Amino acid sequence: MYLQCNNHFTNQEIELSKDELWDLFKVSYKHYQTEVINDRKIYNRYVNDLISYHLPVFTSDEEAIRKHFQNLFCVYELLTDRKDLVEKYFTKSTFEKTDFSKMLHEFNHVEVILKDSNGLASFNRKQIKLITDFANRKNFFTTPVDENTIEKFFNCTLKKTLIATNLRYILQLLYSLSQQKMIPYNWVSLVVRNKMLAPQKSMIPSTRGAISSRLTELKNTTATFPEEEYVNIVKQLKEMY
Repeated sequence: MYLQCNNHFTNQEIELSKDELWDLFKVSYKHYQTEVINDRKIYNRYVNDLISYHLPVFTSDEEAIRKHFQNLFCVYELLTDRKDLVEKYFTKSTFEKTDFSKMLHEFNHVEVILKDSNGLASFNRKQIKLITDFANRKNFFTTPVDENTIEKFFNCTLKKTLIATNLRYILQLLYSLSQQKMIPYNWVSLVVRNKMLAPQKSMIPSTRGAISSRLTELKNTTATFPEEEYVNIVKQLKEMY
């Protein structure tokens, strides 16, 4: 294999595959089938183990190294941010190059599966009440919120930025909702575009980079992300349609 972390390659260079991204996707598919589907391995562990295993590069070609990390981070971003595509393509009995091309196209062109939206979601009154009660119980924001505020948040019509006590709380809910396709996959862009969230420390609306970095940090350092109570709340919301 073009990228391996073992002692056989410590003192020699190897030539990286000219079609490395396709090779990485094939490996990802194979391990998903054997580890996640067959062995029921925790998904986050599957992703982290896969990426960490393929981090080393045994070549002095600087351009090849740059391309390798670009390809590897492409795989990582897809596996972590677009689990819908993983479930769509990696659960198939075979994974051909045509599947890879379609998967990559859908990943790079969000409009393939997502219509442009000006809002996150249109929840009914019961759903809004459940989210409001949960947000206040978990102290999502520095001040309690009412149902009208939560409705405006998901409609992206807030007039004033909400100050988060800890972005970890609200991001877990939003991430859980996105995983269940209850809000668009460009939800981070919508939150940033409408200046809806700001951390208590700075009081300045979060940027896309700040939210993405926080999400990556939470996925890599939290044993369970999102936590079970957030997953359960989203399940309840789905049952309320």
